[in-house]
Amino acid sequence: MLINYLKQIPLFAHLKDTQLKAIASHCKKVRFKKGSVIFHMKDMSTDLYIVDAGRLKALLSDDEGDEIVLAHFDKGAFFGELSLLDGKGRSATIVADSDSELSVLSQVDFLGLLNKDPKISIALMTTLVERLRKADDKIESLAFQEVSERLIRALLDGAKHDDSCGKGFLKRGKLTHKELAGMIGSSREAVSKCMKLLATNGIVKESDGHLLIAENALEQIKHRSSI
Repeated sequence: MLINYLKQIPLFAHLKDTQLKAIASHCKKVRFKKGSVIFHMKDMSTDLYIVDAGRLKALLSDDEGDEIVLAHFDKGAFFGELSLLDGKGRSATIVADSDSELSVLSQVDFLGLLNKDPKISIALMTTLVERLRKADDKIESLAFQEVSERLIRALLDGAKHDDSCGKGFLKRGKLTHKELAGMIGSSREAVSKCMKLLATNGIVKESDGHLLIAENALEQIKHRSSI
């Protein structure tokens, strides 16, 4: 039931059942296939989206097709709050990373909730501050970290221990060089060159459609001036 699901979302967790019922009655369910665009950057729309199932990403892209991934949204997350609050064009493009189901709340309905319950505003501001901090971290990474370090950090993020990896390695799903370039804000060419060097030095390996990354990869690259 949507009311029980809304209780699990920090933005609405403190609300009473009657309030949640009112929100649920105004939510519209939509589904998107993997690769579908929910909206493009600068689109003039103001709805708030809540992720019921699936995974989506916010990205920036240029005319050559290169992408920078700003954030991912999994079940329970929401997005679209900036345009909802200021009425301006979307600040990024949102794409479904997998088949996804969303609940959509209109600007009018959401602002009505804010007027009735200030606690929603506090929860919203907390999320906005958290996202701003992450954006600051990404800007710092783009400005100061070499491609190899950013790439290793991206590979380690989401990598897990697996008995099949061998001692000292972590395992994660294989990604294309274009996807990796988008994650770290670099070019595919730079990523391809870096991945080749990392493989040559035994820091990253391919195995059965997965990537194996040395647990101490960051320490290793700091001692190899060629990477």
